[in-house]
Amino acid sequence: MASRCARARNDDGARVTPIGTGQLVGDLVAARPARARIFEQLGIDYCCGGRRTLGEICSERGLDAATVAELIDAPSDPGLIGSDWSQASLAELCDHIVDVHHAYLRRELPRLAELLEKCERAHAAERPELSETRATFDWLRTELEQHLAQEERALFPACRKLTDGQPLDSRLVDSLECFAAEHAGTGASLQRLSTLTDGHDLEAALCNTHRAALEALAELERDLHEHIHEENNILFPRLLATAQR
Repeated sequence: MASRCARARNDDGARVTPIGTGQLVGDLVAARPARARIFEQLGIDYCCGGRRTLGEICSERGLDAATVAELIDAPSDPGLIGSDWSQASLAELCDHIVDVHHAYLRRELPRLAELLEKCERAHAAERPELSETRATFDWLRTELEQHLAQEERALFPACRKLTDGQPLDSRLVDSLECFAAEHAGTGASLQRLSTLTDGHDLEAALCNTHRAALEALAELERDLHEHIHEENNILFPRLLATAQR
């Protein structure tokens, strides 16, 4: 297994350093975005938990770290390779987050709220957990909408100014801990929604509306994992590194 890892090459054919269990999972995804899909399949939190080591998480979940390391070090399907935002400027990364992830949330959150309300009205008598699912989502939606506004009003404009060579506002660095804490709250809500829906199990759908809601919740989770990863594990560390310099 070790020799196989030592011969590993990255997606463009260059030789790479074998993955160690002491590496941070967020850094592993930042280095090769396609690894996010494998972590999703294994149920490994690479966004809110991205500052934890691969060995620590595998030990906690009862996974063999060496096997997981080999799995995520294997060459990726070229069709699944995501964009490498670690090489973009801070301004480009902020624009991407707003144009892709924030736009997605503003489009999908109202639609998903309507779907969950319909499911609750139609089926809560036989499936009481639908009421808690809707309530959990409503709390998450409120928190997310406030969070997006704060980022677009303060965080991202400061990042763009930094890209233009203007000095870094020390208050921005102080705010990162708060943003990261809010991300952790989002992660907890996503986990609760997954628990309430048995992992967004489509086989348990009670009707077409319920099926659409489960599909939308699963997509919301995937997008938020990627969204939070790009902030926690790429944007924030780069801002902190700039502050230290």
